Formats: sequence, structure tokens, C-alpha cells
Amino acid sequence: MEFSDSNYFLIKIKNISLKLMKKLLTVLLILITAASFGQHKAFQLGFKGGLGLGWFATDATGYKGEGTDFVGSWGFTADVYIMENYSFTTGFDMIYLNSTISFPDQIPREIPDNFTGDTIFGISNVKYKAKYIEIPLVLTMRTNKIGKLSYYGQVGFGMGILVSAKADKDFVANESSFTDSETVNAYKELAQTRQSLIIGLGAEIPIQGSTYIRTGLKFDNAFANILKGYNNTDPYLKNNGRNSFIEINLSVFF
Repeated sequence: MEFSDSNYFLIKIKNISLKLMKKLLTVLLILITAASFGQHKAFQLGFKGGLGLGWFATDATGYKGEGTDFVGSWGFTADVYIMENYSFTTGFDMIYLNSTISFPDQIPREIPDNFTGDTIFGISNVKYKAKYIEIPLVLTMRTNKIGKLSYYGQVGFGMGILVSAKADKDFVANESSFTDSETVNAYKELAQTRQSLIIGLGAEIPIQGSTYIRTGLKFDNAFANILKGYNNTDPYLKNNGRNSFIEINLSVFF
């Protein structure tokens, strides 16, 4: 019953986030139209890049996030102004999100002399290398200039679409020295979408005219399970993991 309630809760969150993203996009289109008639600039375009660290969080019994892995991103970004110091930031990011998780597993027996039974039980350590296109919708709030700089804070949502995924899988048997490693296409093991909460902060540095640099930290926290299927050792235990990351990014706006 506990698993059923947890699964229902995650599905509910996913459905709510999808509906919310649709509503926010509608609001954004209205704001773009309204901003074009305002006294302040309507929007500004730029490109960005980032480097950071990714990890897995999980609520499933026997599952464990295994440290951090490098993450990279690049993309195009746009600020749609609703007031002079407030804008909605959107665009698209290509995110290379690496993260590792371990869980109970079993594989077919291949060395009959050393094992009994039809399978070998152990632990799988899996590093997922996922590539997403993420469409953020973030509220950016700026201070007035303090010296030569302005400071900003951001909060919003991200909708990621899975482009490709590979997995490096390392299996270690429980009761022997047997190990097995392989790299596989993991596209079908992961959910097609990834929903996340985005929080950011940093500074904006003017260059010349309307050109400026924005640099800071971004925390991209997935709040829905992205692993499909059930555990190989327990047909009632659903695979569970949320891949999140933090990055240092730099954007140039023109």
C-alpha cells in the first residue's frame, strides 16, 4: 500500500507539473505581447554554457546515489521583460547529465562450477549518461546596479526531453568475487521527460550598450522519478531515482 501511494503521488506531481508548464507558457506568450507595448525593452537574447556536478537521489529500499559526476550544458536563452528589473527567462539548454546509482540486481548464471541456482545475486552500480533538451521557464529578479554590477535571483521550472542515454553497468556478486561490466543503450530505461525545480543566483556584468554577461549558480532539482520498470530481484519494487545537478554557468546577452 505504501508503494502504491508513493507511485500515485509521483504520477500526480508529474501531471500537475505538465499542466503548470502549459499554463506558464500561455502566460509567457501574453506577457511577450504586453511587453512589446511597454516603455521598457521587451526581450533580450543570448547564449550560455555551464559546468557542474550531477547526482541521484532515491527513496527506494536498497537503492543508493553514488557520489557526483560531471555535468555540462550549452544553449540559447531569452529574457522576456515584464518590468524593468523582472523578466521571465526561457530558451533551451542541451544538458549532458551524468549520475550514478546502485541497487540490488541479479544476472543469469554463467559459471556453473562456482555458483548454485539459476542466477547470481549482487549489486549493480550504474552510471547513466543522459542527454536532455531542457526548456526552462524561470522568473529572474534583479537589483538595481550596486557599483557596476547588478545581482539576480531566479526561481522556476524546467521541462526536459530525453534525447539519448547510455549506461555503464558494473555488477558485483554478493557471495563471490564475480563481477561483470557492460555499456548499453539506456534510452528505454529512462522516462522520456524530466521535470525539475530551478533555483539560481549570481551577478550581471555590463559590457557595452545592451550587451552584458550573466554568471552564477544554478540548482536544477528533479522532483519526479526518471527510472522505468521494476527491480530484477523484487517484482514489487519499482526502480526509483531522480537525477539532479548544480552548475556554474555564464551567459552573454546582446
